[in-house]
Amino acid sequence: MKEFEGKLCVVTGAARGIGKAVAVKFAEKGAGVAMLDINRELLAVSAGEVAERYGVKTWPVYVDASSTDSINQAMDQVLEAAGSPDVLANCAGISTSRKLLDVEDGEWDRVMNINLRSMFTLSKRFARAAQEAGKRGGHIVSISSQASKLGEYGNGVYSISKAGVNMLTQILGLELAELGITVNAVCPGYVNTEMMQEVFQKRGPIEGMTPAEYEAALTARIPYGRMCEPEEVAELMAFLASPKADYVTGVTVTVAGGSTLI
Repeated sequence: MKEFEGKLCVVTGAARGIGKAVAVKFAEKGAGVAMLDINRELLAVSAGEVAERYGVKTWPVYVDASSTDSINQAMDQVLEAAGSPDVLANCAGISTSRKLLDVEDGEWDRVMNINLRSMFTLSKRFARAAQEAGKRGGHIVSISSQASKLGEYGNGVYSISKAGVNMLTQILGLELAELGITVNAVCPGYVNTEMMQEVFQKRGPIEGMTPAEYEAALTARIPYGRMCEPEEVAELMAFLASPKADYVTGVTVTVAGGSTLI
């Protein structure tokens, strides 16, 4: 029997990047996966690929993570179609590449809503669904960032939002322990995803470099000598969502090739 067989995992940001890698990892381990994303077309393709490759049930569900109403509607669909989930993986996120003095209020709100408030709303729905179903236990795992610990020049709003994710993880870990729900976060460094390539395009000019030069400069700063792969993050997310980590809660784990050590 596979490790997550008979389990239902909800993954946000599941159409691509880290979110898709996490959805794939849970499916590989036997779970049914509700895959949530704003990109309907790409989500449908990704969900179909996962279901066909691993022989598991997938539920592609549209969500705009910047909207509490949309999040609640998406969770309603999941609960109606598949029941109370066993795992919530918060992977949806966006980055903004602008100095804080240049950030408009709307941009600030959008980053905070997607990167932080969505995790708060989804975590509440997850815990309440477990209570209503009479279930004890469950796992919430979220994507934070090394930027939550170091801060990044020209990426302040993102860094601040991820620092909030770390504290949300700690408080939820404390408050949901009585329900048997663990809450943890992973802080990746630079991960080889489409989103990271978009960051190179935006941040390069801020640093006075071409995107390729900026990518090379960042990679050179990593003690391990390369960027992280999405699958490496997904493996840790799956461990934290497994019974092997039942006594681990309220912590953030950095996966950055040594970047936060220098």
